[in-house]
This record gives sequence, structure tokens and C-alpha cells, in this order.
Amino acid sequence: MTTSSGNGSHPALPPVPTLEDGEWRHVRWEFSQLGVLSIVMNRPERLNALNYRMLREMQKLVEYAATRSEIRVVTLRGEGTVAFCSGDDLKGMEPHQDTDSSAKVHHQLLTGIRELDKPVVALIAGWALGHGFELACACDIRLCTDNIEVGDHRVTRAIALNGGSSWQLPRIIGRGRAMEMLLTGRHMLSDEALAWGWANHVWSMDSFEEESSEYIRVLANLPTQTVAVFKAALEYSASHGLRDSLAREVELGNTARNTYDANEGRRSFHEKRTPVFKGR
Repeated sequence: MTTSSGNGSHPALPPVPTLEDGEWRHVRWEFSQLGVLSIVMNRPERLNALNYRMLREMQKLVEYAATRSEIRVVTLRGEGTVAFCSGDDLKGMEPHQDTDSSAKVHHQLLTGIRELDKPVVALIAGWALGHGFELACACDIRLCTDNIEVGDHRVTRAIALNGGSSWQLPRIIGRGRAMEMLLTGRHMLSDEALAWGWANHVWSMDSFEEESSEYIRVLANLPTQTVAVFKAALEYSASHGLRDSLAREVELGNTARNTYDANEGRRSFHEKRTPVFKGR
């Protein structure tokens, strides 16, 4: 059961801080009893194109997720099935009082997703282009429909990249493939995205909701703090050598060694039963 929270309230959680005017204009969100915070980019009339307001609303939710142990998984999707996100809205990013910029808004959201101590899953249908593609790349897992078309064609319009593609994409699909995609601006369809490892799973449009919901249910029932250890270790290893990464794994592992879920894992092993984790 889920409760929609356009006004930033939910009976199981403290209110989510909103922007200055107290409104959610371009994002919908829900929180489920499983502990899943679902974020929906809600501008279907613009193919869920980004503007600064939408980015700041999503950032508020990511920051909130970092403070709440009840939230065990975050999902990100676009409204409808035509587009996950078509990139920046070139007809109007609507900057706020001349204070918005990629460095202040795009970058904060992208790093916030990668640094969040719980998994972030992109649910992708249709187009994911430009900054929308980069947003999907920042997520930990990408579950896709078979109608996706994804990539970054900004080079074909002489628009430079500034949302992390040069760092993220080679680490997902390899340097050679990333080089070709970014230098030529070509897109991937579902078969290639799956074969290259950009898409973790691809399902038909008819089965996507059922399959992705079951995947997220399993993920949400894992020991959240231990999952956070694995995510942090992988993030650290991307910029460090083996010896430093080994030491970091031990350090991170110690933080989750005596949690309720760690003890439940050991108990269930000895009692020969399926563990029931509570995310703490």
C-alpha cells in the first residue's frame, strides 16, 4: 500500500521539507510500507524535461531520504511511458533569482544520489537523453522497458557536457564504448543497453510494472545498512587502489557488524530459516 504525498506529509514519516513556497510543482512522490520512496518527474507535456525547480525538488527528497532510516530504497522515474527524462528544458530552465546553475543544482543532485547510503533505482521507459541520461547513469541500478532510447547527443548541437558523463559512462559500459557514444552523440536501444551493461534488466512494457515491483520488493527487504556498506565500498574503489580499497572495506564493514540485521543474519543461518531484516 502506498500513500501519495503531494503536500509533503505521510502518516509514517515527518513532513518532507519543501521549497520556499511550500509546493511540489514538478515532482510527485510516494512512500510505501516496504520503505520505498518513489520519486516521479512530473512534466509529461515536456517529456519530463528538467528545469531548476524540478531538480531542486528532487534534491529535497534525496536529502530527506538520507535522514530517514525508514526509507530503504529510492526509485526515480518519469511520468508516463514516453520519456524517463528528455534532458534539460531548452525552452526554459527557469533559474531562481540568478542563483541556479549546473554546478549548484545539477551537480548537487547527481552527487547526492551517488552518496546516498541506500540504493537508488532508475525505472526507465522511453527516452533518457542529455541530462536525463546522466541522471539515470548516476543511479545505482537501471531497470528498463523495451522501448528505451538513451544517450547524449548534445555534441551534435555543439552543447558541451557538464553533468558527469565523462566520469560515469566509462565506468558503466567501458571507455571505448563511452568514447564513441559521447563523441558521436549516438543513442542506445534496449538490446544494446542490456548487452553493454548500461541496463541491468529489460522487460516488455506489459510486464515491466510487475517485474520491476518484485525486484524492488526484494531489494527493500535486504539489510539496508549492509547494502549501504557495499555501495560505499564500490564508490570508494572507483578512485582508489586495491590496498586502500581493502582497508576501506574493513572499516566500512565494522560499521554494520553489530546491527540488528547483522545479528538476524547470523541467527537465521544457525536456525536454518530465511532472515527477516528490518533495515536497522
